[in-house]
Amino acid sequence: MNTTPIAGHRSSTTDPPVVVIGGGLAGIAAAVRLADRGARVTLVETCKRLGGRATSFVDPTNEQLLDNCQHVLLGCCTNLIDLYKRLGVADCIAWHRRLYFLDGQGRLDVLEADDLPAPLHMTGSLLAFASLTLAEKLAIARGLFTMMRLGVAGRKQWHDRSFTDWLKANGQPVRAVEKFWSVIIISAVNELPQYVAADYAMQIFTEGFLANEQAYVMGVPNVPLVNLYDSARQVIEAAGGTVLLATSAERLSLDGDQVRTLHIDGGRQLTAEGFVSALPFDRLDKLCPPEARQIDPRLRQLGAFEVSPIIGIHLWFDRPVMKLPHLILTQSPLQWLFNKDCAAALSGDTGEQGGKGQHLHGVISAAHHLVDKPAAEIADMAAAETRRALPAAKGARIVQHRVIKEKRATFSAQPGINAARPDARGAITNLYLAGDWCNSGWPATMEGAVRSGYLAAAALLDDRQVAGPTLVADLKPAAIYRFIGG
Repeated sequence: MNTTPIAGHRSSTTDPPVVVIGGGLAGIAAAVRLADRGARVTLVETCKRLGGRATSFVDPTNEQLLDNCQHVLLGCCTNLIDLYKRLGVADCIAWHRRLYFLDGQGRLDVLEADDLPAPLHMTGSLLAFASLTLAEKLAIARGLFTMMRLGVAGRKQWHDRSFTDWLKANGQPVRAVEKFWSVIIISAVNELPQYVAADYAMQIFTEGFLANEQAYVMGVPNVPLVNLYDSARQVIEAAGGTVLLATSAERLSLDGDQVRTLHIDGGRQLTAEGFVSALPFDRLDKLCPPEARQIDPRLRQLGAFEVSPIIGIHLWFDRPVMKLPHLILTQSPLQWLFNKDCAAALSGDTGEQGGKGQHLHGVISAAHHLVDKPAAEIADMAAAETRRALPAAKGARIVQHRVIKEKRATFSAQPGINAARPDARGAITNLYLAGDWCNSGWPATMEGAVRSGYLAAAALLDDRQVAGPTLVADLKPAAIYRFIGG
């Protein structure tokens, strides 16, 4: 095959180029951090827009810009928040201090912090939950206290066992699991409790809800997801870099223990002194030649990962049916409902229908049992669950719907998976790995993806003896939380 270098990609020896492969959150984070420290970056992305799995597309049936799935963040996602600030889109996130839960009997509960310091700030709200019995509330309180007492070291000892094992070992009632523990974990980690490593699940509760009063506050983008990441191109190009969209990475070529060339479509090639792969593990596996796996143990573990799907269901009703910004549905196959018109109103967009109808977005995480079912069947189920949850929807007509299946949405954070999650550095000395599946210290989340990108950039810069930050600090744990956790 004839290959030709990309014109203008090579830079001076005092400013050696870096290639970042993959324009999702991990790749954007790595590229922006590298550009900020003076590296000349070429970002290669297969799709026509940046954002990876957390992006939007134009629906050909109605020409509306739709999100693949509703993505949210919490106040504890300090690195993701930092990236949004760097991209100039932090004001596109609407923050919600009230989280609305609706159980199978139609009882609405609100989780909201009061003025007490963490971890006591949720006590009054949780005690008021009508959907939980007193015995269930006390069991949950004991479970949360036990998590805090374990501390980080104690949690890690549970990594090889599932969260279901931990719940059983700590006497959690079935209904408490159904209406509290599993609802939060499935949404946060995109996996069922029986398949989630117990330490990851406990990390969600301790760092996301207990350690700091602001950790649980939920951020929801009030613009289409793709609008959050378009500015990354301007940031990279302003620093002298290049963004290649609609460009497929085909294979890596090695020279000893280093990557020499990335071959891309059209017979072209990119050479650089450093390469950051921000691809999913299965994509990276296809990119690597056999000798790469022999050299680098990180690449021999790529087959150890399994995936977990997410389904997003867009429903357009002919009239307003939901006033709240969101609902977390317990005892339902439909786990979330988001009021997309609420987000549009916050951004100043009146919507396609001029306020006459309403656009809702349902989400089903860890959708193993549904992902292979026909889209029409999934839409019918989501419509039925929406009408059950919202009385105003019972007489409303669904004008149109769209079901989006992300079959490989995230890696499955299963017990023992840490042994396969790679660090940024490895035996191929100029190949740095990023992605939510890498060793970021977090499970499969947007925060984990950004952390991995920042870690990969920091490792590359450190190898070039360029000083710079690694990760943004976590929220400071409250004094009482630190005392309980030792």
